[in-house]
This record gives sequence, C-alpha cells and structure tokens, in this order.
Amino acid sequence: MPNSSPLASTQSLEAAASINRFQRRLAICLVLTVLNAIIVANFAGPLYRATTHDAIQQIGVTLLFAALVGSLARMWFLTLTSRPR
Repeated sequence: MPNSSPLASTQSLEAAASINRFQRRLAICLVLTVLNAIIVANFAGPLYRATTHDAIQQIGVTLLFAALVGSLARMWFLTLTSRPR
C-alpha cells in the first residue's frame, strides 16, 4: 500500500482550484472591461451632447462614468490580489 498523505492531495487540489478560480476571474474581468469600453465609446458622446444645457445632468453622467471606471478598477484590484503565488 503506497504511503500517500491525504493532506498532500488536498493541498494540490486546493492549489489547482485557486488557479482555476483566478483564471475564471481574469476572464470575467477582461470581458467586462471590453464591454464597458464599448459602452463608453458608444454612449459617452451622445450623453454629454444631450445634457449640454443642464449642468446637473452633466454632473450625473460624469458620476455614472466615474462609478463605472471605479467598479472596474476595484474588480481588477480584487482579481489581481487573489492570484495564487
């Protein structure tokens, strides 16, 4: 009977799971970043042109885009800090 430790097999499974989890998170970050870039490219100009006469609406649109960029930055930060070493 081979002398295998259940602890060693559990650790290797956990390492493989953490690598798969990181790859999945990285793929999601890439997809969401591309989608958000497309949205900003398509709608930033029309939204700002539509709100040229109302400063409060322009501030609102600016805050929406800032929130979008902030959430993307947070998502990338959390993904990259969770990568296996």
